[in-house]
Amino acid sequence: MSRILIVDDEQSIIDSLSMVLTSSGYEVDECLNGKCAIEKVIAGDYDLVMLDIKMPKMDGLEVLAKILEINSDLVVIMISGHGTIETAVEATKTGAYDFLPKPLPDLHELKLTVKNAIEYKKSREELKRVRRQIEKDNEIIGISDKILAVKDLIRKYAPMSQNVLVTGESGTGKELIARQIHLKSSRAGHPFITISSANLNEEMTDQELFGQFTGDSFAKGKFEQADGGTIFFDEISTLGKDIQTKLLGVIETNRFVRPGTAKDTYVNVRFVFATNEDPEEQLQQKNLREDFYHRINVLRIDLAPLRERSEDIPVLTEFFAKRIAEESNTQQKKFTKAALEKMNSFRWPGNVRELRNFVERLVISVDKDVIDAEDIEMTGTRHVREFGELFGKNMSLNEFQNESERIFLLKMLNDYRYNISQTASALQIQRSHLYKLMTKYDIPTPSKIKEG
Repeated sequence: MSRILIVDDEQSIIDSLSMVLTSSGYEVDECLNGKCAIEKVIAGDYDLVMLDIKMPKMDGLEVLAKILEINSDLVVIMISGHGTIETAVEATKTGAYDFLPKPLPDLHELKLTVKNAIEYKKSREELKRVRRQIEKDNEIIGISDKILAVKDLIRKYAPMSQNVLVTGESGTGKELIARQIHLKSSRAGHPFITISSANLNEEMTDQELFGQFTGDSFAKGKFEQADGGTIFFDEISTLGKDIQTKLLGVIETNRFVRPGTAKDTYVNVRFVFATNEDPEEQLQQKNLREDFYHRINVLRIDLAPLRERSEDIPVLTEFFAKRIAEESNTQQKKFTKAALEKMNSFRWPGNVRELRNFVERLVISVDKDVIDAEDIEMTGTRHVREFGELFGKNMSLNEFQNESERIFLLKMLNDYRYNISQTASALQIQRSHLYKLMTKYDIPTPSKIKEG
């Protein structure tokens, strides 16, 4: 039952309103002055406050300001027999939901106004609940210095309007960072639009981003769909040069020309970009236009791979185990210290995404409430089998060393999708050394694979 507080210095007004609202199924409380109203708001929880403006000692506008300081979620309808447009405007600016003149309107209009006010409060509470859930679903988990530094940058960058570039290996959570920037900004109530750069080609770019006419109607593109919000371009290193040129003008001016028209269309959007490649290396290789790179690389967040912040693995494991238990409506499983230590020794080339999938597989497949080290085994691969077969072959020590090194290099390159920078980083060697090893073992470089 919705609770309503009526505040008026005329008992007859309170009685009349109370009778109408009680008969409509509301629980009604009352006050004859502002001091009482403030005390009631401090002590209780109301869905609606109906507040007279002209009262002795403390007028309604002063009471309105004070009760909204106490509870900013209150919905307040102001009532006055001496109301003017200026008074109504002032009340609205202070935070009132609506303004009713005395004598009060007919019963139907009064009941409708009260019903709409309470529905407004409920919808606002639901919106807050949904937003809290979204924030929970997009929470950044970790206690390492590198993750704490990222969180600090998000807090710093979120209120700004400049473009942000997020870099990091696949699975580190680049989109999560972009969503956090959006959720912590003033744009949080507007759309967050994700665009996969890998799926954009010359033919579909205009339709996808700028819209298209279908018959007599116009279907808005991603830019207009995101108006007021944030656009997230994922894996920008895959964008063609011509597409980068088209985007550059929009990024600089927030304006574009709709297909089939000659008029500029303005959109109020913020851009966040991400790449799992080294952007400076992509710039040197001419995969990124220099002017495009400098325009997107205004604010920067670099996400460290999971292998460089192993102290986050136990925290993430517990978080994922709890989340998976909630989603599957099962009891949460615990991981022993030995199990976590074993997981800490893994390299996790797929980073947080791989860890999440691994924990989910363990939670589902292990029929125990506590998961121990003996339950944990990384999935075998072709390269692991090839390495095992070496032990049965007739070869010298030198031949074994060379062949095992070759298989290990292939395994690492495969794990990091032939990303030279990331593979060298994981191997803790220079990129030049990795290239020499690839030449030694006749392993083709990414550019040769692409040419082939």
